[in-house]
Amino acid sequence: MFNQLLLLGTIPLLSLLGATLETFSKKVPEVLSEVTLKAEVDKRAIPQVQEAFGKYSIETPEIFNPSHSAFADNHSEDPKHLTIEKDKKMGAAFVFRIHRDKDGDRDKVWPEGQERQRNEIKGYQGSPKTMKATHGEVTRYHWYLKIEESFAVTTKFCHFFQLKPVGGKSASDPILTLSGTIVRGKPQLEIRWWTKDGSERTIVADWQECKGKWLECECITRLGTGGSVHFSIGSSDDAIRFTRKISNLATWRPDYSFIRPKWGIYRSLTNKQDIPNEEDEVRMTNFTIQKLSAIPNR
Repeated sequence: MFNQLLLLGTIPLLSLLGATLETFSKKVPEVLSEVTLKAEVDKRAIPQVQEAFGKYSIETPEIFNPSHSAFADNHSEDPKHLTIEKDKKMGAAFVFRIHRDKDGDRDKVWPEGQERQRNEIKGYQGSPKTMKATHGEVTRYHWYLKIEESFAVTTKFCHFFQLKPVGGKSASDPILTLSGTIVRGKPQLEIRWWTKDGSERTIVADWQECKGKWLECECITRLGTGGSVHFSIGSSDDAIRFTRKISNLATWRPDYSFIRPKWGIYRSLTNKQDIPNEEDEVRMTNFTIQKLSAIPNR
């Protein structure tokens, strides 16, 4: 499945396929707008993200904890929480690092036993319009994720991707997340989505099967009171081939301003004793956000 998810905007010659413009338009919707972010080794990580997503799209620990800003090497002006490294398969990738005993959740102070920590990039009010989805729109999010082999999860949440609303009473709950957790004693990668009655989840794959390899991820949303989400993940060794369509989901509420993506590491420290590593990391690259004229025909 890896590299077989639909790459919108790549239009084959219709004559070779024997297709008409009418039948083609039903299968491949028009790309109305697009934002991309690809790691480049000859550039610093944070300016690259800011150029694509906006000046305030960074939520790395050192921004909110100046004492941790010294956590940098002698060869880069980027703090080590978000860097770029070469990669044999992808060419280069953004590396998100989090430190169990040093990093927190921005400038928030959580009650004892409910602590969290965050290292993310995001869409926000100042981001390009493509990154701010609104009612009735179809948006496609596509990216690559690699979880380091020593990364451990707990029975609490550890998000690598979030779709979050801005505005409204329920804005604290995500629309959907891609997360690692332990359920009934089994570590797993899962997608989780929220309804008015709580949250639901479905397993993508066993946690061990997900680590140490590139995962190609795609999330397509249609925003509305009866909206939908289509999520697909495929691994570079084809061991993981996951797809799930969630229909009649309230992906929009009247008091929302917009829906924005977040990528990185956001996790609970409630079970901190079950996190063995002081430093954990994931890699991501080749982010694409597209507004589409319709939902692709899968």
